[in-house]
Amino acid sequence: MKVGIPGGLLYYRYGKLWTSFLEALGAEVVESGETTRSILSSGVSKAENESCLPVKVFYGHVLALRGKVDAIFVPRLVSVKRGTHTCPKMLGLPDLARAAVEDEIPVIAPTINFQEGMWANYRAVYSLGRLFARNPFRILRAGMEAWREHRLYLERLTLGLDHRSALKGEAVDLLCEGRELRIGVIGHHYNVYDTFTTMSLLDRLGYMGVDVVTADMVPEKLKERELKRLPKEIYWSYEREVAGAILACSRYRLVDGIIFMISFPCGPDSIIRVLCEQENRRLGGVPMLSLVIDEHTGEGGFLTRIEAFVDMLRRRKDPALRAREAVAV
Repeated sequence: MKVGIPGGLLYYRYGKLWTSFLEALGAEVVESGETTRSILSSGVSKAENESCLPVKVFYGHVLALRGKVDAIFVPRLVSVKRGTHTCPKMLGLPDLARAAVEDEIPVIAPTINFQEGMWANYRAVYSLGRLFARNPFRILRAGMEAWREHRLYLERLTLGLDHRSALKGEAVDLLCEGRELRIGVIGHHYNVYDTFTTMSLLDRLGYMGVDVVTADMVPEKLKERELKRLPKEIYWSYEREVAGAILACSRYRLVDGIIFMISFPCGPDSIIRVLCEQENRRLGGVPMLSLVIDEHTGEGGFLTRIEAFVDMLRRRKDPALRAREAVAV
């Protein structure tokens, strides 16, 4: 069976896990690849206007698989941690995929919900494995191998590799010796690692001589410590990670500045943005730039804001540079 995996949204976090598991069970996995202009355009034409940019991109990736696979794999993630829930769009992804292909291709959609306990998720994974193999030990072995690959991928992100390098195991770091400026690029995986929608932001910052710190690289204990300081619990799993990373970078001065990547019109991110900006000001933290992107974002204006932010941080960090500029003026 050829199983397609759309390269959008949760693919940037769990793609390695899904691919490894399905391949270990004998499936032929077909990925839709990286986002392109045509993928975005087809997604925009199919999705509702009110959908956020990542959902429109996801639609495009699903449509790119039509006619190439026997089934499409789109899990329904309800909760990945007790006491929290994923964004509502994650709950409806299988239904969005079915609407995109108009039931031409079956959608394999196991439900993962940690509110129901670990055994419920084990049964969901086992039921998925039974679609490809009858031997329960083979399914168990495939799950264990896939989990090891997934943990290795996340570890590479933690050590400073970007998404593409972490998938391939290449030693291309976002952190390099000798760079005088360090910027935190914080946001959801699909808002940070999609090179098309972000216009290769991570690579461009590297060319500018800037070290990049992502949310994956911020120690987990620091993120949890900052979340406990908040007056109210955040119930969205992935927004918790983003908020914790921003506040940890601010309080402990892990970076010289923060770029918060937001996709329009994401409701949870808009709320987290206000919360983080208020807390950052209260802490007297580092400069913070919120970048809101959608399908209409122009490269010229986008790059101008990035370059201006980097120049401001350099002047702020180097008093001698400020003095020379003042004399020149």
